[in-house]
Amino acid sequence: MNRAERRRQETTHKHGQAQADIQRLLREGSAHHKAGRFAQAEPFYRQALALDQNQADALHLLGLLAYQVGKLDQAVALLTQAIQSDSSQAPYRFNLGVVLQKQGKLDDAAAAYEKTVKLFPAHAEALSNLGNVRLEQGKPEEAVIAYRKALEANPSYVEAHNNLGVALKEQGKLDEAASCYRRALDLKPNHLEAQCNLGIALMEQGKLEDAIAAYQKVLDLSPDHVKAQTNLGFANLWQGKLDEALRWFRRAADVKQNHGKPVAPAAVHRSRIKHEVEQLERLLALGLIPVASVSCVNGWKRLQQLAHELPTGQLSVPVPKDALAEISPSFNRILYYADCPALPGGALNPALDVTAIEARYEAAKPGIVYIDDLLTKDALESLRRFCLDSTIWKKEYVNGYVGAFIGEGFSCPLFLQLAEELRLRFPGIFKQHRLMQAWSFKCDSERKALNLHADAAAVNVNFWITPDPANLDQEHGGLIVWDKEAPKEWHFKAYNSSAHEPMVRKFLRDSGAKAIAVPYKQNRALVFNSDLFHESDTMTFKDDYESRRINITLLYGRRGTER
Repeated sequence: MNRAERRRQETTHKHGQAQADIQRLLREGSAHHKAGRFAQAEPFYRQALALDQNQADALHLLGLLAYQVGKLDQAVALLTQAIQSDSSQAPYRFNLGVVLQKQGKLDDAAAAYEKTVKLFPAHAEALSNLGNVRLEQGKPEEAVIAYRKALEANPSYVEAHNNLGVALKEQGKLDEAASCYRRALDLKPNHLEAQCNLGIALMEQGKLEDAIAAYQKVLDLSPDHVKAQTNLGFANLWQGKLDEALRWFRRAADVKQNHGKPVAPAAVHRSRIKHEVEQLERLLALGLIPVASVSCVNGWKRLQQLAHELPTGQLSVPVPKDALAEISPSFNRILYYADCPALPGGALNPALDVTAIEARYEAAKPGIVYIDDLLTKDALESLRRFCLDSTIWKKEYVNGYVGAFIGEGFSCPLFLQLAEELRLRFPGIFKQHRLMQAWSFKCDSERKALNLHADAAAVNVNFWITPDPANLDQEHGGLIVWDKEAPKEWHFKAYNSSAHEPMVRKFLRDSGAKAIAVPYKQNRALVFNSDLFHESDTMTFKDDYESRRINITLLYGRRGTER
């Protein structure tokens, strides 16, 4: 054997040994990885890369590891390198799609899934995920195609059946959607999401008793399922069973807000801290909560002092463990519900000129009308007491307001009475639409309120209950509504997320939209087509608890249905 041949053999041997070492390292790393020992897995993958910097499996596995520990950018970089090293592997493309989807990069995720399917046409999970992306992009027709292909590849794919139902429901095909949910449940009877989705489809078909039965099945499997409890509230409301509806809304609030279980928020928004201090001090002064609650107030005050020591621009205040123990009695408890009974004579002002109001709404294309003196004096005062004194305001927003939804405590007999009275009193506006969601926001006078957005409903009702003297600028403080609808093809995040506000403003400029500014006035309601973009006007309110701007919103019907 000559020297050249001997060198070739030595090189081949070394290469073979290196490959054997790489495979051993990958096996050992994978064993730790599968067991959830991520820190122990990584060094093995790194050692494999040290032997071959382009080793595709090692790059892929490191990318998965980065994704699992929340390092998404790093995961994308590693998975992209793996694909560059070996472009023939469908799993690399698929996992890249998963990470990009998690990042909200929907176009890139869709492209990764499509390339996965080119390499492996029967990749059911990639097809199903592609359907999820298309649905999130507001393209239900394309989503349906992807889900059907996923089911051709795997007819027993439960999630694809359920998600196909969601896409069909988005297209208004309720019978087909219900069939998909039932097929998912045939395959997996304890599939909570499919069971809950079936209830929603049945509700929208008007099959309320069947919907209620579907939600009850969810609760048989998961007694604390908040969505099922909330939807049972709506189903009973649609049947006119207001007491039963309230029971379910309050039960949902108990699970979500009134549980008393340990909580560990890393930070709390400074506007919520301010609200908690103001409200609890008021309730203590009125004798509406126990004197023992003073320690809770002191905990919130301590957080408020911490907030004062932070830079003004830092809106989230870190919560020390000892402070958490002090504030927990109000953080995870609804300490008090103010009494707010239904009124025998009704909540709406009997003097409202229904014919004239409906005519003004119809004449405005697309529909918008404001109504002054919406509620009776008794209804207005009762609802205002409920908002001032009920400790339901657990939802915090970066713009500096706190809120509560109907299934989070913002429910009382008077409000449910009002919700039904509105649609029955104004059939020319609300038509067949039923209440789908409702909430209230309380604004911090030092902060901004709602950003520009549209809603996924047919008709919006927004009204204000804070007395007019609280508003220091009578020409503003209300709502600005633009006279252009959100394009039908836009998905929910595009027209409802603050992240897309620059795109929305460009659309409004390019389309020549005009702003309709409706100034703030107590007991004034603004009723409008939910597809219209809207935002809070500039606000200058007195900076005390009772002067906080309180708005109440009700959404009726689904987007895209008859107005």
